[in-house]
Order: sequence, then C-alpha cells, then structure tokens
Amino acid sequence: MLTLTDHQIASILDFSAVVKVLDEAFADLARDRAAIHTRQRTDIASLRLSTMGAIWAAREVAGVKVYPTVAGQFSFSVLLFDLASNTPLALLDGNELTRFRTAAITALAASRMAKPAAAKLALFGAGLQGRSQAMALVERFRFEEIHVVDPAAPASWCEELQAASGARVRMASAESAVRDADIVVTATRSASPVFDGRWLAPGAFVSAIGTSTPKNRELDDATMTRAARIVVEWKPQCLTEAGEVALWVEGRDLAKLVDLPALYREEQGWAPASPDDITVFKSVGVGLADVATAMLAVDRARRGGAGAA
Repeated sequence: MLTLTDHQIASILDFSAVVKVLDEAFADLARDRAAIHTRQRTDIASLRLSTMGAIWAAREVAGVKVYPTVAGQFSFSVLLFDLASNTPLALLDGNELTRFRTAAITALAASRMAKPAAAKLALFGAGLQGRSQAMALVERFRFEEIHVVDPAAPASWCEELQAASGARVRMASAESAVRDADIVVTATRSASPVFDGRWLAPGAFVSAIGTSTPKNRELDDATMTRAARIVVEWKPQCLTEAGEVALWVEGRDLAKLVDLPALYREEQGWAPASPDDITVFKSVGVGLADVATAMLAVDRARRGGAGAA
C-alpha cells in the first residue's frame, strides 16, 4: 500500500489540478456516479474524533478521512481503497490534502460565479488556509488590489503575495477591505460575523470557509439576505453544519439556496442572473473533495515514483 506524507503531497499537487479534479468529482456526484459519506463526530470530554469520506464509483475509488481534535487542533489522515480489486490503495497524511482542496473549491466556485474581471480581493484571515485561498485565487484572477484583514498577517507573506499576484497588497480594516471588493473570502475561526454585509458591493462574490459548525458563522444576516443565491457543496451535510445558514434569521426560506450537484445539472446555471447579484458560497468541507484530491495525489505519485510501500 502506498504511503504519502504531507511533504510529498505538497510537492506534487498544485491548485489548478485540484480545481480540475474537484470539477470532475462534483459533476459525477450530480450524475449519481459518486456518493458522499457525511461527517460523523464522536466527543468525550474535550476530545473529538471525526470521519468523512466518499465513494467515487466512476473512478472505482473510495476513501475516508479521519481526524482527532485535541485542544482545538486537527490532525488528518486519508485512507483510499481501490474498488476494482477491493483492496487498500494508499494511506496519506491529510493536512496538505485539506489545505489544497479547501482553497481549490473556492477557486472553482469563484471561477464560475465571480466577475471574470474581478479587480479587488478582500481576504479575512492570513493563516495557513487564508494564505492558500489567496494563492489559489491569484492563479485564476488578475487582481489589482488585495486587502488583508488580519493583524497577525506576516509582512513577508504580504510581500510574497504581491510579487506572485502583481496586485497591490495591504493590510486593511474590515470595512475598507469589503467596500468595492469583487471577491470576499473569510478564512477565520471566528464564531461571529467578521464584516457587515451592508458594505458589500453589487455583484460581489463571497466565499466563507472558516467554520463547519452550526453555532459559528463568519457571515451576518445582511450578507445572507442580500445574496441572490447561496451555494453550498452538498445540502444534506451543509444544512446541518453551516452556521451561516442555521443561524440566519430568514433561513427558513431556503428557496435561493442551491448545492453544487444542482448547479452541475443542465437546468441550473452557475452565473448570477444579473451582474449586480451578490452570491455567497459556503464551504464546510465534504468527503468527496478529500477523496478526489487524494486520488490525484496518488496518481501523480505513481507516475513520479513518490511514496513508500
């Protein structure tokens, strides 16, 4: 059985390739060629063990991600199975897989729903995931400005982002970042909204990826109410985990909420109905994204000879 470390995975994956494999996986989910194993959580005292996974029947692969939560910190592993032979295929460290797939799902949604000529990015949170979100997006958009809202953001990283993107990168307040922003990304672990939705410009695309519990939310009621469409990865999981939806005072009316499988079906459309429509993408992370990204890493490792038996 192949084993891959986080270091190996980081060296063989790139955001564009992960966006592509996620696109293929969710298209298959819409065609009933994949199925998602919802996240399961077990708690005792201050400890938690979680699992999530998927069957990607079209690719003859299945897998599960397992991770404990200790003192608020996660440690991920992914086990893949080859369904053609019904045998274990690979065991992978899951930290880099999670980083890549979370940033790539935002890039995938933004590439379909945000303005193609998006000029300003507002980024809340410059931790590991926030930095990855930015790097995935600058591969897809030519921003002129990137405003970072995080007092702990490393100045050296802001300089690196500016060099990589060609955009003017600067630290900013929440309001100055959001006003006139074409894309807003929240990658924090805040339990309460991080900006006022009344600041959003017409046509803004918002991606909230920082929380996956029904009691925490990065987006406020104004953002949810102003949105013409709210997109989630997969309703059966997101409706129980997304605090933005669960705590939204008008959340009983979910007519404008749609998930990715629906968007891949012909009768649905990705693009906003009007250029002025605000769209929200809420990600909690689903097992299909982990399995698809892990499969990509295994395929690349095999071609390049990485990994150990």
